[in-house]
Amino acid sequence: MKFDIEGVRTTTIVTTMVQTEEISGEINITKKEVMRVTECLASEDGDSKSWYSYVTQAIEEGARHEEIDIKRNIISSDFKEEENITWERGVQADWW
Repeated sequence: MKFDIEGVRTTTIVTTMVQTEEISGEINITKKEVMRVTECLASEDGDSKSWYSYVTQAIEEGARHEEIDIKRNIISSDFKEEENITWERGVQADWW
């Protein structure tokens, strides 16, 4: 059955691009940041450089760092679109 409708609606369209890339290069990260993210100790068994072994974990867990010289190779890109419709006022539908 067909209906005529009237109303006000808002449509929100969000486009997300997901890009996978291979990277290599140099970063700068502080001992304090590695310790904050991984909760590692400043020194283990008297070794003040033991935090070096936690850098990978810190990066993977989102530690703040500065990219100095990074080379990127894009492996794949994908787009995803989501649409959300919200009616601002009641909709009136009349059948005919």
